Amino acid sequence: MAQKYSSFSYISGNSFLHKCPCWIKILFIPVISILFLFLPVYFCLSLIILQISIAFVLKFSFKQQLADLKPVIYYALLLFLMEIFTCIFSKQATFSQRFNFQTQKDTLFLLAKLFCMMQSASLVFKTSTSLQLREGIAKIELFIRKILHLKNKTSFTNAISMFLNFIPMVTKIWAQSQRAWFARGGKKSIKMYLSLLPVLFSVGMKKAWNTSRAIEVRNL
Repeated sequence: MAQKYSSFSYISGNSFLHKCPCWIKILFIPVISILFLFLPVYFCLSLIILQISIAFVLKFSFKQQLADLKPVIYYALLLFLMEIFTCIFSKQATFSQRFNFQTQKDTLFLLAKLFCMMQSASLVFKTSTSLQLREGIAKIELFIRKILHLKNKTSFTNAISMFLNFIPMVTKIWAQSQRAWFARGGKKSIKMYLSLLPVLFSVGMKKAWNTSRAIEVRNL
């Protein structure tokens, strides 16, 4: 049985992005995303189309792409629900006057830019293993330290790599917990979240502790 994909997890492949040195992806992709935040929105929309096209070329399914974009989708739904309720209970203007493209375009443009940044992060995580991410960050840090004539160590790398690896780790734990819940006949409900969130917290804390101890022992 094929393993279910969890958000921001590495997907093995032999593509140009998989072969690209990780330090280049860490520098280039986020910089491009941040740059597009300050450009007109049509540049951002063009990049989104390009990112989606690249993802399909890399044979990432629509479901896999959607899994990484769920935070932006949930955030968008929350924003628009709040705006709809505000429009309904506001007496200053009619619903059609307050909720239209002209009044919501700033929100839509912001969501497009967030979508673009999330897709960039997704491409990095999907095409880089945890070890490659750590080695890429370490290479960048050591290069900067050499220029600034600092000690040849990777203290920043240890901290940031743990943070980056924590993202796919949490989504993987959550996916495994959900599969175990459904396998035992459980259904998707409030009860499921109340039962699984403590499990997510405890297992996540244990894995984070074990990882920090492993790095500490390795650096002794």
